[in-house]
Amino acid sequence: MSASDARTIDRVAALREAFDQSFAQAPSTEAAPLEHLLAIRIGADPYALRMTEVAGLFVDKKVTGLPGPVPELLGIAGFRGAVLPVYDLRMLLGCPSTGAPRWLVVTAVTPVALAFDAFDGYVGVRSAAIVPASSANARDRHVREAAQVVDLVRPLISLASVLEWILNRASRDGLDKER
Repeated sequence: MSASDARTIDRVAALREAFDQSFAQAPSTEAAPLEHLLAIRIGADPYALRMTEVAGLFVDKKVTGLPGPVPELLGIAGFRGAVLPVYDLRMLLGCPSTGAPRWLVVTAVTPVALAFDAFDGYVGVRSAAIVPASSANARDRHVREAAQVVDLVRPLISLASVLEWILNRASRDGLDKER
């Protein structure tokens, strides 16, 4: 038997051993981590919000309107002892406002409420199901990613981007009033 034949026999034995060992070990039950999302609708269009960016979800809250130059600001509402500004998420995304929205989310980082039309539910998706958004649509200026949820792609709204826009708008309006 040549050295080459001996190496082949050793290799075959090692492969057989590895194959047999794969059945001796318990299968891995460790699942890929999930991204937790709220499935919402703006008008008839599906969207999603990351649960890590949301502090609360409310329905049919009374919003007291305020006069002012910011059309996206619907007014104020009380949440667990705090009074927060309520902004129309539809208008922040560039959609027309079509009546009073039923649903509100309170953002986790900055105490602001955002109003939207419909709540479709909670979904958990694998991280691999979230991909960069490829939209040049002005309506999706706060959308950086999209999530494949079952058979539907939901643009993922960046609440950090929405809040940054609100803060920049408030800063601009404050400077304009001082002039």
